[in-house]
Amino acid sequence: MIRLYLLVVVFGLSHFGYAQEATESKLFQLPANAQKVSGNTEVNPLVKPLKLVTVLDPKGSSIDRELEVWNGLMGSMDRDSIGYIFLVQDTDDRERFKQYWFSDRNMDYPFYYDTEKKVIKANGLSERSPGQTLLLDDKNAIILSGGSPINTDPYNRYRSELYQRTLEMGMEGAVRGVIVEHTERGIKWFYANEPVYVTEKGEVLPKNQADAGIRSKKWVPAISPLSDTIRLVNRNQ
Repeated sequence: MIRLYLLVVVFGLSHFGYAQEATESKLFQLPANAQKVSGNTEVNPLVKPLKLVTVLDPKGSSIDRELEVWNGLMGSMDRDSIGYIFLVQDTDDRERFKQYWFSDRNMDYPFYYDTEKKVIKANGLSERSPGQTLLLDDKNAIILSGGSPINTDPYNRYRSELYQRTLEMGMEGAVRGVIVEHTERGIKWFYANEPVYVTEKGEVLPKNQADAGIRSKKWVPAISPLSDTIRLVNRNQ
């Protein structure tokens, strides 16, 4: 039951724009600090050892959904290890978009306003394909490139690659929740870290006790793919 429910949650998004490994080592030209719009945040994404870069169109029909997914994605990963570079196209007034970003959408992370699309053009990105997302290594070389993480395949691929990279760099626990990987035998999933079982009263239970309660149908496991916590809901409520 746990596996079925989890797969429904993880694969509930549309499949499109699978992320692909870069065929050659190409360095990404980062935006300048002058383009940064911080609000009340002090984080500097440009100095993080790993970075996700995405292009956003303020007037795009999916902008609300984009930011909803990015908020969840950032919440499932360590911000000290991974930086997020939001390249905002200059299709809307900068101050109006700043209001939308920090006040309307409650984003607690800076963005980079790409006046005249200078960064987009310098890196050979398409001006007509907002949502493009790139994963950079510690030298700013492009590791993966693909579509927006609002789509299932790139979403899973970015998380899987970040999980592997952070482990190799000694950043254990930097990526939380369920990791989904495509293999020759199909799709497999696993928790990045050992899950924590919590009752509705907030009591943390050992795994063997939680498993026994689930098998006896005392509890129903409520699972989120972006969390290592499994909440045990009383079936008799």
